[in-house]
Amino acid sequence: MDILNARVWVFFYMICFVALLWAVFLLTQGMMLWVGLTIVLIVVGFNFILVTTEMRGHKKQEQMMKSLISSNAEGTVGELNKGK
Repeated sequence: MDILNARVWVFFYMICFVALLWAVFLLTQGMMLWVGLTIVLIVVGFNFILVTTEMRGHKKQEQMMKSLISSNAEGTVGELNKGK
């Protein structure tokens, strides 16, 4: 995660925190119970989906970098053997 992406994540989690605080307020007051529970489920579910997507993207990027490094290393060795 780079610096610009971190700013977006901080803003997103601040919005999620406010939504959860509002949902807890609704739940503790006893009014609109289903609205509070729906907000909690949506926020938690959306966060779970985003984190798993981010982890998958990071894993794909790691695999791509490993394949680029290994293909570059093989190409360098092949070029050295051609020169002999």
